[in-house]
Amino acid sequence: MAVALSSGLVAAVLAAGCSAGAPASYRPTVETCFSFGLRAIQRHVTVTAEPRACAGLSPEQVNTAAARAVKEAVGPEPKAIARHLAVQDSAYLARILRTIQPSKPTPPAAKSTRPSGGLPLGLAALLAWFVTAAVGSYLLADWLAAGGRRRRRPAASLVPITVLSHFGLAVTGLGLWIAFVITGTRVLAWLGVGLIVLIAGLGMGSLSAALSEPVWSARPARPGPAGPGSVARGQPQADPVPPKAGMPVAVIAVHGMLATATILLVLLAAIGAG
Repeated sequence: MAVALSSGLVAAVLAAGCSAGAPASYRPTVETCFSFGLRAIQRHVTVTAEPRACAGLSPEQVNTAAARAVKEAVGPEPKAIARHLAVQDSAYLARILRTIQPSKPTPPAAKSTRPSGGLPLGLAALLAWFVTAAVGSYLLADWLAAGGRRRRRPAASLVPITVLSHFGLAVTGLGLWIAFVITGTRVLAWLGVGLIVLIAGLGMGSLSAALSEPVWSARPARPGPAGPGSVARGQPQADPVPPKAGMPVAVIAVHGMLATATILLVLLAAIGAG
């Protein structure tokens, strides 16, 4: 009991000493807090309340002053001894030490869903796809103008389906790729890869079917002997025209090269998207 009273009395004396004779404009600083803490340690006084010498300081400032006071009180001792003395001396100032709240981490900048290298490749693939589709539209119009939908051979009934499916999927894939360029969604990129491979397969099938199909052109009737198995006089007959006659071979070649470049760019853009 007597020890507690004496400690309280010494603490009161320290506080009074810090405030005695202080001017009205007295303002606590890290230095005044350090001086108070050092005296408390040297006199073995346990501080139980915040002294005026440390009032108004931030937790960082109070802790810095207390750490300086402990280090000064310990002095140049060997490391092991200094550590032991520092633990003992810190107990005198434990009540004024403050817990420093960790600062809230700065929220990371919102990451773009689009990789840095994906946009240029995506735009290049979009341009190539658009030009390829434009050339394909020209070929489709030429094919329709040549009577592509009026083939009379039974085996040729699948040709219009293949050609129109190729064109329809190409336009659909173009719209899908535009959505990828705008949003940067990886799933759309890989859907575009799968779709363009299917489009290329239909294109090759359309070309093979169109080249192998003869175009039948009517020719004037010619006289012939009447009889079983003979052609009736005056009826027009059909002669096959060579399959490559009238087909824009150069445009088809350009369309194929553009399609190959588009497939490569689409694949690279999808890989760049992750």
